[in-house]
Order: sequence, then structure tokens, then C-alpha cells
Amino acid sequence: MTGRGYDPAVGIYVAMCTSAAPTSGSSCVGGADLSGTSGASAWISSDPPPYGENLAIPFGPGGSFSVTLTVRATGPGLDCSVVRCGVITRADHTRYGTRSQDAFVALRFA
Repeated sequence: MTGRGYDPAVGIYVAMCTSAAPTSGSSCVGGADLSGTSGASAWISSDPPPYGENLAIPFGPGGSFSVTLTVRATGPGLDCSVVRCGVITRADHTRYGTRSQDAFVALRFA
């Protein structure tokens, strides 16, 4: 998954979620990746708080990023073969109310 044109001053999460999830993150396959090892989501931030310095991936030039997500159709309480899901971006928890980073790219599962 790649993106560009994001505001590097606002960290983002990248994850696979239902189309209703950009503001909540509660309907995402895999949930929050607090260790940075699940591959279910990624935290992109060029200025994370101290506790996130080894977890967040910095933005590249022009507000760009490139991450690999582990994408699967189902997770606890979510089945993307029957509800609309896609890859989302949204502002991270340090700027949670910021909606300028929201994006949704639909995925289809057979």
C-alpha cells in the first residue's frame, strides 16, 4: 500500500476496515497493531510521541508512505466477504479529530 500527498504534520493509521470505520477504527480486521508486528495496520508519523519512536514509520517526501499490510477477508466480528471493506487512512490518536487525512480504497473478496 502506498500513498502520497498527506500532511506530514499529522500522523496517520493505515488499516483494512469497513467503509464506516475511518473515524472509529473499531471495525477493522486485526485491530490496532500495538507491537508493529501483526501486519494488520501501520502507523505513519514523522513526529510520534516518545513511546512511538520505534513503532511509527516516518513519511517520505511529499507526505508519501509505503507499507505492506496483511489483508484477510475475516477477523473477529468482521467478514469483508459480506460487508464493504477497504484500506483506510485516518489521523492517528494524537490528532484524532482531524478528518483531512481520511481516505478509503475499496477491496473486493471473492
